[in-house]
Amino acid sequence: MMGFDPNFHYVGMTFNPEAFADMKDKYFMLSGRGYPDTVNQGPITTTAADGVRRPSQPLPSLIQINRTAGQTRALLRISDLSVTEFTTLGTVGIPMTVIAQNARLLRDMAGNNLYYDTNSITLGGGESADVILDASNVPNGTYYLYSTNLDHLSNDAENFGGMMTEDPGLLGSP
Repeated sequence: MMGFDPNFHYVGMTFNPEAFADMKDKYFMLSGRGYPDTVNQGPITTTAADGVRRPSQPLPSLIQINRTAGQTRALLRISDLSVTEFTTLGTVGIPMTVIAQNARLLRDMAGNNLYYDTNSITLGGGESADVILDASNVPNGTYYLYSTNLDHLSNDAENFGGMMTEDPGLLGSP
């Protein structure tokens, strides 16, 4: 999870002093992409100054659980790279089990699991969580992983974009 402040970026490009206190993210992304680009499976390319198209974001952020291939779960490591915002990431319809926080398994001193089930997780800058999405008892359909912070579901106050991706349809019978 990350955000981008175009004003802060522009000031940095012009070699002016950057006022960190004024930084405010306006474009929110998952794996370097904003919705609807989060559901594109291929690389995102841009044209460079020399006229050649090159991948600017080769990694996808689409989550697919294909039950016909024997898959019922997905393990995600969610990291918040924003320095200006706390972000809550949630799911509806697919159970989320948190198994680790900040790269440390949730276990007590005796080795007992302290995993917990939830439908959302809130992270601040530099924090991470490992979660398992379990679709074994979930009906076929499209399910979303998205920020519950409403301003994170837009691109600079536009009504479209932001921090959301989807499973475009669980395949196979539940």
